[in-house]
Amino acid sequence: MEAAKRPSRTYGILRAVSGVLAVGLVLLALGNIGVQFYANSRDLPGPGTLSVVAHVVAALLVVAAQIVADRYADWKAPVASFVVLVVSGATLWTFWWA
Repeated sequence: MEAAKRPSRTYGILRAVSGVLAVGLVLLALGNIGVQFYANSRDLPGPGTLSVVAHVVAALLVVAAQIVADRYADWKAPVASFVVLVVSGATLWTFWWA
């Protein structure tokens, strides 16, 4: 098994931006969960099961992709960062701007 190379600074800005988006999406997922629990306890509609599940799945995907982006220095790093950007953008577009 080949040891992973140490991450280089080549994709540092891209990795940083994708890291910020990953943290933001995790916070949105936690916020959705909290709001849904609050809404259920008060008999309010809340964001709904689809929104909560989609945010949690998206958060898990971007965290996994960000781990790959942070640990590798080859082609996997920018591809994983791009995955974070795409999943974050799709989630925000679908559930917050549409």
